[in-house]
Amino acid sequence: MDSSQYQVRSIKINQLPIFDPKNPREDTRLFRWINRVHIPTRQQVIRHQLLFKEGDTVDSRMLSENERLLRQQKYASDAKVRVLNRCDTAVDLEVVTREVWTLVPGFSFHTSGGDNSLDVGLRDSNALGSGQRVSLFYSNDANRSSYKLAFENPNIGNTHRVIKLQADKSTDGFHYLAEYELPFFSLDADKAWKFGYESTKEMLSQYQFGKRVTEVDRRHDVAELSRGLSTGLVNGVTTRLRYGVRDEDYRYAPGTKRPAPAAMPDDLHLTYPFLELESIEDKYAVAYNISQIYRTEDLLLGRSYRASIGFATNSGGRLILNGQYSDTLLSRPKMLLQWRADWRARWDPSAKEWEDTLINANLDFHRGQTENRTLYMGLAASKAINLNSSEQLTLGGSTGLRGFDSHYLNGDTMLKFTAEERMFSNYQVLQLLRIGVAGFVDVGRVYGKTQWGAGRTFSNVGLGLRLAPSKTDEARIIHIDLAYPLGNNIPGGKSVQLVVEARGSF
Repeated sequence: MDSSQYQVRSIKINQLPIFDPKNPREDTRLFRWINRVHIPTRQQVIRHQLLFKEGDTVDSRMLSENERLLRQQKYASDAKVRVLNRCDTAVDLEVVTREVWTLVPGFSFHTSGGDNSLDVGLRDSNALGSGQRVSLFYSNDANRSSYKLAFENPNIGNTHRVIKLQADKSTDGFHYLAEYELPFFSLDADKAWKFGYESTKEMLSQYQFGKRVTEVDRRHDVAELSRGLSTGLVNGVTTRLRYGVRDEDYRYAPGTKRPAPAAMPDDLHLTYPFLELESIEDKYAVAYNISQIYRTEDLLLGRSYRASIGFATNSGGRLILNGQYSDTLLSRPKMLLQWRADWRARWDPSAKEWEDTLINANLDFHRGQTENRTLYMGLAASKAINLNSSEQLTLGGSTGLRGFDSHYLNGDTMLKFTAEERMFSNYQVLQLLRIGVAGFVDVGRVYGKTQWGAGRTFSNVGLGLRLAPSKTDEARIIHIDLAYPLGNNIPGGKSVQLVVEARGSF
């Protein structure tokens, strides 16, 4: 469809099965049985995710946005909105989605630099084809064991209203979440609101050479009431304004298994109004083999930012800043350069200093060499200012240096560089898993207040296997990395590190 506007005469929903019967490798007795027993997404669930109905006026931009919205849903691995027939200014549209298996007995194991974690449970991100999500999990890691129960309805009564409920009970505390909101569900949405409450109690550990040395018991409660307004998409840019009130309460106590830090954090209670500005440039592209393995990816190439400011008059007063920014510096065939930054900061006017402030910046470069081979290079920097003693800026394991223990280094400033030669394969193991391979080099260093290694560069080399499920709802990739540290005089010695984890990208 061109940029002209057309009136929608009819809408046909075409739901493709999980396994393609036209593909000889998937046309087997087992896969045909799975297609039969799978409960498909109800057509009304898909229809209520559309930004248009019969009689409405649409253009190519709106259809492209709707494809992105459908691909974001847990019940579809891919989506396409296409024109079946065109007569003058009227069109018949077909919405095509590819079903995925959503009832999954979950099992995942994560090991990184000496830290192990295990998740076992059951989740369904499309319960009985309704689009609603439920999950029950048991988790065990180096810090805690916990049971997790969660429920989400992403479209209550077909109004785009969302409800989220979560309850976690762990050996060191709990996590409760309740949210009811109307999000900005499209670029043209003109209003939003939110009621939310979250309470977390957990034990936070502090590290030295990857070993836990101290710990702090922290409870954090936050409640929010907010509203958002927008003029919609104007000249290719959506601008949104949110305002509301937020109440945050931090309470700290010594841990029970390890000593407390020399200086315990002070309790803090903040109640403040806030104002948030958000902007999104409607500039997207469809790509493959960037962060996923042969799975449709929607890349935001335009500028996007969100910045909020609040001021609390209690607890001596605090200025609270939060935000993020991203943009594309270079976008050419087989070449992509993007950067992003995020920050959280608090200014204490009585002490005239920043506290609990953390700023992160990332630069990502992708250079396509062949259809299935890409060079990736990433540069990351973080700066911490007066973090309280319950938190640390660390480097090691899955945080960036895969050849070292998790939390191996800590300091006030962190720099990290990664280079990866990535190979993507369209071959599927049992038609269920796509395979990728990566050879990588990690280089990093920390500066500032650290027990050892400040200003010294650490590096490692390694090989990794990537496994991407192709028929389930999660666009997550299993990483299996073997990494070896380079250099001498490394406390704890040098040994091959195994990192196994599930991540959202290659």
